[in-house]
Amino acid sequence: MRLFAWNIRQGGGARLPAIVEAILRHDADVLVLSEYRGGDAALRLKEALARVGYRHVTNPVPPLGRTGVLVAARRRFRAHATLDDALPEPYRLVHVEIGKLSLCGVYMPNLMAKVPYWEALVANLATRRADHALAIGDFNTCRAYVDEPGAIDRCAYFMDRVAELGFCDLWRHRYPDGREFSWYSHRGNGFRIDHAFLSPALAKRAGPVRYSHEERLAGLSDHSPLILDL
Repeated sequence: MRLFAWNIRQGGGARLPAIVEAILRHDADVLVLSEYRGGDAALRLKEALARVGYRHVTNPVPPLGRTGVLVAARRRFRAHATLDDALPEPYRLVHVEIGKLSLCGVYMPNLMAKVPYWEALVANLATRRADHALAIGDFNTCRAYVDEPGAIDRCAYFMDRVAELGFCDLWRHRYPDGREFSWYSHRGNGFRIDHAFLSPALAKRAGPVRYSHEERLAGLSDHSPLILDL
């Protein structure tokens, strides 16, 4: 199974045909697309994905003017729902079950607004340590001087809490000294904020994990997709 997580930037807009072409090149089984916009943009995205084989999509749709996360797959979900309806924007954390895989698609807000989302995610992952579980997407979170040049992010301690549960930041585990950024600000500062955290059982079954920078460099998004094989 190949997972493909990508922040498509403001719902895709006029870039949508090229975004779908890029997705097809990676031949993924499951997509986790963040900055999924409500309104007509949601309909256009889901219709475009259905035409190329991703007919199964999650139900939570952001309201008009808001963004969240969409999970789309070639095979049917066993279940799917928001992770916590009490969150201010619950469509930012969406949980699905595909076969034996328990997956949370993530698109967190910026700065301290992401704290309740992290707390909800950590609480959920604590119940899934023995499962084939992962959280994947855009966390807007990174470790100081490791995943960013400086020390801007004040919420990196949540990554420690996930590690304490036994979940593995797979890319960092594979590349302990790696410096590779998945998003660049308009000032040209790079950050690795797109992650996949895997439970111990799932980490043992993980294949390659990598970022694809071609799409970002081509201007399809300001994020590089994260690709994970299981």
